[in-house]
Amino acid sequence: MKLLLILLCAAAACAQTVPVPPALFTGAVKHIDSGTLTLTIPDQDDVEISCSRKTHYYSGSQKIKRTDVKPGDRVTVETTLDLYLKPEAVNVRLLPPAK
Repeated sequence: MKLLLILLCAAAACAQTVPVPPALFTGAVKHIDSGTLTLTIPDQDDVEISCSRKTHYYSGSQKIKRTDVKPGDRVTVETTLDLYLKPEAVNVRLLPPAK
């Protein structure tokens, strides 16, 4: 019995978790501040994404500041899940204006 318990504990310790792939959201910025980014996505509800000091902002390959992103800008946001299983922005990329 003890051997079975030891084997189960060892198996649990060796188990690996599979990382969740990042999700991409593309839409127009409705609101942005230091803690959240709200996207308006056509034919869907607005998406609220949390931002942190680890969030990076880009225009093309150029790194920009969060304050350079304005409401109405089209962006693609690469996200992971935070501890509460809500989307958290990793990379925010400005897109050219829609034609």
